[in-house]
Amino acid sequence: MSFIINSKLFTLLIIITLFSKISSLKEWWEDTKVPILNETNFYDIIGHEKYVVVEFFTKACIYCKYLAPEYEKFYELYLTKREDVAITKIECIISKKICMDYGVFAFPFIALYFPESKKMKSVFKYRRTAEELDKWVNIIAPKKNLKQSTKEEKKEIVNENDNMTKIEDYIVQQFTDVKKDINDIEKFLNDNSKNISDIININNKIENFENSDDNEDVIEIKITPLFIVKIVGIFFLIKIVLFYAKSYLFKYKPLPKNIHQKN
Repeated sequence: MSFIINSKLFTLLIIITLFSKISSLKEWWEDTKVPILNETNFYDIIGHEKYVVVEFFTKACIYCKYLAPEYEKFYELYLTKREDVAITKIECIISKKICMDYGVFAFPFIALYFPESKKMKSVFKYRRTAEELDKWVNIIAPKKNLKQSTKEEKKEIVNENDNMTKIEDYIVQQFTDVKKDINDIEKFLNDNSKNISDIININNKIENFENSDDNEDVIEIKITPLFIVKIVGIFFLIKIVLFYAKSYLFKYKPLPKNIHQKN
């Protein structure tokens, strides 16, 4: 009787042990060290300072299951090899909107994103091994020194700020000069308002005369060389006529009366 009880206890212990083992087993998509993205954090990783490799997968995809061990090797390799590349994955049933936005409907689908860009730069279409993934990334994505690039970006920001300060100072100076010129013009107009008013009145009178009917009979005279010759000729002709007229008058001038009386 005690043997039967002991055998039942032993069987129960075996069942409990097996159940605990089974319950501790993880599904293939859970047994991973690769960061899994979702709709909340996807754009916190994509489009920043690093290259990003993303595997789009689903839990029901058998080829995704076959790829999983190689993708884990690829991830472990790039933890130490390239600090400028982030290896990630995203499950397309949970994060359906992201996958639909990028038109991903076949799995597994592996894409590479460039820094500062949310567009896919390249799609992996080769043999699904860690070695082939490594070759693909090295060809498509040239190595980037994050520390150096950060320093250069900071330097560019400082230079841009300096340039903006210089531009702002130049604009302020230009506005100051323009304001001074406007003040000078206003002062001139105020000091010479009477003269300017007289000039405007004269100009208005001239315009009124030109537009009135009184100037219809005005003959426009153009001074040309021929006109000057004619004027000079008329002047000399008048002079000659006067000369002969004087000669004629003196020739036939009557004698004084007292002369006749003496004779």
